[in-house]
Amino acid sequence: MKSFIETQHAFIQHIKDPQSHPFEGGIEDRRLAIYRELFFNNILGFLSSGFPVLESLYSEQQWKSLARKFFSEHECRSPYFIDISKEFVEYLSSEYVLTESDPVFMCELAHYEWLELDLSVRKTTQTVKAWDGQSQITEVCMSDLATLVSYHYPVHQISSDFYPTEAGEVVYLVVYRDSSDEVNFTLINAVSAHLLNTILQQGVVSVNSLNKIMIAAMPQVESQQIIESIQQVLQTLLDKEILFPANESTLIA
Repeated sequence: MKSFIETQHAFIQHIKDPQSHPFEGGIEDRRLAIYRELFFNNILGFLSSGFPVLESLYSEQQWKSLARKFFSEHECRSPYFIDISKEFVEYLSSEYVLTESDPVFMCELAHYEWLELDLSVRKTTQTVKAWDGQSQITEVCMSDLATLVSYHYPVHQISSDFYPTEAGEVVYLVVYRDSSDEVNFTLINAVSAHLLNTILQQGVVSVNSLNKIMIAAMPQVESQQIIESIQQVLQTLLDKEILFPANESTLIA
């Protein structure tokens, strides 16, 4: 006779993958079907709401099959429903083996869609004041509600009408949430990405330091041209609330 723990484990395996793990616990299949549908439909619903673009690239049956593989094969570490999307991204990147029906950019697109969701609920203890558009910028810091990412595919453009089959030049994006709680993205070049990464690593950095760092990184470019370009980039990023002016009233807890 099976112990309670063994029965419980068998029940869980059946709910996750009923075809491979029939349940012999004496429960009527009609009742089991209720649990099977309830759990799977919850997972399917979270994936569909979290990855609408990725879902649009599959047929209904293909999407359900992918959701079933995730449900049956991946051991979620978090008990929170909000983390299902993150677990799905981890599953695709570390456990799932792409098939012929999967887009080659699958993992990158999933990560991008998850990042949008993550930023929509991300919490911060950062106390900052948006740039007024006129004050002299002397020091800057990066918003906790902004993330710099790079991809081999233009994930921000992918849709059922745009389906790249080969990787191209590296795409740099900043995905961020502004003070209106709107999640947006901005496309930047490699130089701006290097600039942002420098700010991110140092926390708070002066504009003078940034000028020196970027001048040293691009000795082939005239110094004054670099300084003027940095000023323009900083103003754009400050306007978008990706960066904030760092001063005595800027406290990072």
